[in-house]
Amino acid sequence: MNKLFRFGAAFAALTLTGAGCFGGGSTAVTSGGIWQSVDATKSWEQSAVVPTATGTSSLANVDVTAFAIDPQDSSVIYAGTVANGMFYSLDDGASWQRPEEALANAGAIVAIAVSSKDVCTYFVAKEDRVMKTDDCGRTFDTGVYVESQAKTTVSAMALDWYDPKIIWIGNSAGDVIRSVDGGGSWSTITRTDSSVTALAISGADSRIVFVGTKTTGLQRTEDSGATWVSLEKTLKDYKSSDRVYGFAQNKDGSTIVMNTQYGLLVSKDTGATWSGVSLISASGEVRIYSVAVAPDNGDVIYYGTDSTVNRSTSGGSAWTTSELPSTRAATALLVDPADNTHVYLGSATIAKK
Repeated sequence: MNKLFRFGAAFAALTLTGAGCFGGGSTAVTSGGIWQSVDATKSWEQSAVVPTATGTSSLANVDVTAFAIDPQDSSVIYAGTVANGMFYSLDDGASWQRPEEALANAGAIVAIAVSSKDVCTYFVAKEDRVMKTDDCGRTFDTGVYVESQAKTTVSAMALDWYDPKIIWIGNSAGDVIRSVDGGGSWSTITRTDSSVTALAISGADSRIVFVGTKTTGLQRTEDSGATWVSLEKTLKDYKSSDRVYGFAQNKDGSTIVMNTQYGLLVSKDTGATWSGVSLISASGEVRIYSVAVAPDNGDVIYYGTDSTVNRSTSGGSAWTTSELPSTRAATALLVDPADNTHVYLGSATIAKK
């Protein structure tokens, strides 16, 4: 069945039953939550239906900040939120469900990572812990990792695609911590001078790991953490690139994009060298909240701001712009591995400073 038809039909049928909203109790449809586009962001449909035992609830009032996708089944999508825990969809976003575990369906979710070998095994990072399920979310080990340092939070997580028993996490104290036995034990691999903001494992070689930080730029290892190289000085010509927000790459790792305060930087050699991406706005003028690269084509890049989603099919040399369907910022983007014109958008309210 066509994905758009399946999504639209499910939404129309379920919303007739009445709805409640997470994150505020209002029954009014709002502009938050999750959206889908099947035409490269030219148009959007809200993806907000949450069937429950007592009726239908809605994600339309929820702030979404993270996506994950099952590496073996692209119809299975996971979403993390600012205050309402995690949600998952088994039908391309036509409807969403919640785990029964209380710690998984409440509070802030930092990241979700799904095993490449076992569809029922995934990890959920919260600010104070990492949880694991190996039965598709029916039960969770809620204490796989618990942050013990005072005033320190888990801030990033990545799962090795080659060997999913290897999990990397970063925290606000600047520690990079790893487990090689599926979360049974942990070791601090390196310490940065700033809070870890992002982690990525190269799709080309899982021994290559990228660590983004709040103020000291990018660190990279080529040997699973035995040695590290800081690229802060290497990237000094890109003003404010030492403030890293996140990473995105295609499946084979031949293209990796780093989102920084400078703007976007791209590498075609697994992070050894980087170059600036020409954006619609001058570098540093617009805050980029999310980036995604099409898994099958490193030249297809999306990035989201507080008002637009921008798309390039030329590796960033030219862009098309679409207005957001939401009054909230584009805080998460995910491209369907089977179709790079099918995009999931997570929206969230950004606090004004």
